[in-house]
This record gives sequence, C-alpha cells and structure tokens, in this order.
Amino acid sequence: MKDFEILFKEGGFIAGDFLNIKIWKIDPKKYPRRKYPKDDLKIGFVVGIKVSKSAVKRNLIKRRMREVVRLLLKEKKIKSGYMIAVLAKADILDCEYAEIEKAIMTVFKRARLLYEN
Repeated sequence: MKDFEILFKEGGFIAGDFLNIKIWKIDPKKYPRRKYPKDDLKIGFVVGIKVSKSAVKRNLIKRRMREVVRLLLKEKKIKSGYMIAVLAKADILDCEYAEIEKAIMTVFKRARLLYEN
C-alpha cells in the first residue's frame, strides 16, 4: 500500500475556502513494514485536472502552495509526525499568493498542525 493510499484510507478531512487537507497522525505500529519514524513529516500537494485543464495553471498553484509550506517548515512552525495532502479546489485559480498563504494557514490552524507562538 502506498503512502497516499494509507493517508486517504486512515486520514481525517478538513475543509477550507480554497483548499482542503487530508491528515493522518503517523502510527508506526499500524503499518510496521513501512518503518515510519514517529517524528516524520510528509506533505503532498494535489491540484487535479478538475481545477484546470491547463497544466501550466495547475503547476503554478502547486508551486505557490509548496512555497507557503516551505517557509513554514523553514521557520519550524509545522508539527512533525503527520502525513498531509493539500488538495486544491477550483476556486483557488483566482487567488493570489497571499490568499493561498492565508488559506493554508487557516486550514493548518484548524487541524492544529502549527506551533503556537
């Protein structure tokens, strides 16, 4: 079973305005053959063809989402021990970077993935 299959089978779902996330607290005992470390953090980004048929637009959205998460990781604001899929909705096409950043922060806070400052 692949990581994404495990995440979508076991994980919880949190909805936001422009994106949703699927989140699973890594449980190494449940899948011992995968040898997941307890403090591992895996994040994937999904922008489906329903969002836009143009690969250029889908990749732009993915790059923006990745950059937001990269900066959060650089500042060590995201808790480890999770597997996360960030799923874009069609409304995200009209969003600028700042709106995507706000949407990701909102959904991550709702999921209690961010360290409080």
